[in-house]
Amino acid sequence: MYAKSVFCLLSLVCYSVSSQTIYVEPKSPTPEQLDFLKKYGYLPEVPPDADAAYTVSSMSEAVRKMQAFAGLPETGTLDDETKQLFKRKRCGVKDIESSSTSARSRRYILQQSWNKRYITYRVVNGSSTLDKSRVEELLEKGLAVWAPFGNLSFSGIEQGRADIQVSFVSGDHGDGFPFDGPGRVVAHAFPPPHGAMHFDDEELWGDNPEEDDEDVTDFFAVAIHEIGHALGLSHSNVKGSVMYPYYQTPVESLHWDDILGMQELYLQDQEETAVVTESPGSQTSLVPRFTKPGSDEDENYMPDLCMTNYDTLQVMNDKIFVFEEEWVWVLRDRHVMEPGYPKRFHDVFRGLPANITIIKTIYQKQNRNILIFSGQNYWEFDSTFHFIKKGSLSDYSIPDEVPELTTVFLSNYNNKTYLIEEERYWRYDESAGRMDERFPKEMSMWRQVPYPVDAAVVWKGDTFFFQGPRFWRFDNELVQAHEYYPLPTAQFWFDCESTSDMDRYITNDGP
Repeated sequence: MYAKSVFCLLSLVCYSVSSQTIYVEPKSPTPEQLDFLKKYGYLPEVPPDADAAYTVSSMSEAVRKMQAFAGLPETGTLDDETKQLFKRKRCGVKDIESSSTSARSRRYILQQSWNKRYITYRVVNGSSTLDKSRVEELLEKGLAVWAPFGNLSFSGIEQGRADIQVSFVSGDHGDGFPFDGPGRVVAHAFPPPHGAMHFDDEELWGDNPEEDDEDVTDFFAVAIHEIGHALGLSHSNVKGSVMYPYYQTPVESLHWDDILGMQELYLQDQEETAVVTESPGSQTSLVPRFTKPGSDEDENYMPDLCMTNYDTLQVMNDKIFVFEEEWVWVLRDRHVMEPGYPKRFHDVFRGLPANITIIKTIYQKQNRNILIFSGQNYWEFDSTFHFIKKGSLSDYSIPDEVPELTTVFLSNYNNKTYLIEEERYWRYDESAGRMDERFPKEMSMWRQVPYPVDAAVVWKGDTFFFQGPRFWRFDNELVQAHEYYPLPTAQFWFDCESTSDMDRYITNDGP
């Protein structure tokens, strides 16, 4: 009797008659489909006369990789939905580099970044359907979207060689990557230090993403993607990201996945650029707050920074302290843990009463002493964590009816101490030893920041607010959160995997 379970490859058709399974020979990819799989990194390159070396198994695995990257069911077969990928408009840059065809640990791939913050660009020409001045307007708009996440500045030039050169060309245009006429490949770009961006002039380019015409290709949607390549990012397998390889409209802003790549590429001090993407089946790194263990067997239990909210965070002694339950982590920099941590915070702040089982409010004064608040009291330590004294909120002129503070931080903008209680805050002048007049004020003054906040910190000159699993970067001049925030805390501040669940942590859901 024949086994009824069958492993089907590519377009192999399998069906059962009574107890007998009948196999039909698989249909191999067409030459065009085979070229596609090789071009975009799903099959290794071999000489044209050696294509017979590809086995049914290797081609099925290549199709599975392509499906995984596109976000389709990983069947390994050339079903109708998969076949549509070969025809869709897309970028001509390879999806998987040869060095990253194995299991992938994160979604985005990093190449080389620009080694400077001021980058020039030049639009060499317009297209046959979109004039040069309009191309320049849309390109400037696209560059402005990327700039904040690498602390970059862009300036256009009219003559000479720019860092990023933008041109419309067609067919074989001399870079080894010829265009294929209308449809399919619409553009490609090269990472630093080359920086060229080429758009296929045989496309019907437009500037209205709402236009209901499949033949028209929205320039801004493609340009903002190609800018990512020109800044050093490769393709992402996150469908909602700008760096997803297939054409999609409208594009209104960067996705968290694009931002993570830029932060990693331009705002991380790294000895070398890592190649990182996501592995299939990885668990979510952001879930609701932990349930504390209830048995003695779990006495050594500690939370995972990637899978929790945080009681509070604070910058002290130029390091990042993270508190959750009875534990404290210390980071020298984002993603760089201090050796020997985590520790129980009672082992760090000796002299703190044992009945304080959680730290929600802590800050470092101008004189470098550290205050831990609990209820209407505080405990003061020196910068080496030696206990000095106990005090009360009245020392800061906080009214007696305030039961506790939720956040305290020292602002680098005006050197004032902000003491926050749920929906209102006070401002204290440590130098003068007195509360500023006309306080308290409502937290709604901090525009675009939901409250109550769990933490407020100043790190490398910027102010950040934290609530639950997300954070906001604050503009002290405009007195509001920066555009494109909030973002997920675990992936930006700690070395945590990116997941699709991060989407729900990038929207404001507070007052």
